[in-house]
Amino acid sequence: MNALTSRFKTLAVATATLAAISSAFLAGNAAASPTRTSMQMGTRTPTLSADSLRARFTFLSHQTSNRCTLQPAEVMKMASTARLQGSCCAPMAYADYVKQIRGLKAYADVGEIPPDPYEVGLAQRLFGFDKSYSLDADQQAVYDRAMKMADEHGPCCCHCWRYVAFRGQAKELIARRRYTASQIAQVWDLEDGCGSGPMMMR
Repeated sequence: MNALTSRFKTLAVATATLAAISSAFLAGNAAASPTRTSMQMGTRTPTLSADSLRARFTFLSHQTSNRCTLQPAEVMKMASTARLQGSCCAPMAYADYVKQIRGLKAYADVGEIPPDPYEVGLAQRLFGFDKSYSLDADQQAVYDRAMKMADEHGPCCCHCWRYVAFRGQAKELIARRRYTASQIAQVWDLEDGCGSGPMMMR
């Protein structure tokens, strides 16, 4: 009877040890290899390690849910929980992607500025700002100065969905949050997704 009890105890210890090893292995793999779902449903203020950023970059640099010809009308038909990922004009560059993600953290509490990843629901909201805001002369002057200061000389290099969305964003930030021209230009530059280092939101 004692021998049988001893065998059961040995088996229980071995089973517990195997379960612990399996859990650790699965947890490690999950952290090292983010799934498509985890990429698409990321939080507004992600805290990412260097390994996590590299994994996200690897995933996002192969996504094609955005394109240069994509217009607001098409985006409005998408589910608000969808994501627009991947650059459209040129390949993403890792160093620039990291710079964008870190730069956008300063605006984590500003709901009009997209985090990582870009949400279709926010784009749809920004389209609404573009239609509803009519800037006065002083506000328009701020916007015009921002156009000259931004790297793309505007919300985007072409009149696609991003141009309209971030034009609406700028109107909101200028009219309600009193952003300056340099602040608007800085935000546009951080959101840049045209290529040679754009993040997935383009």
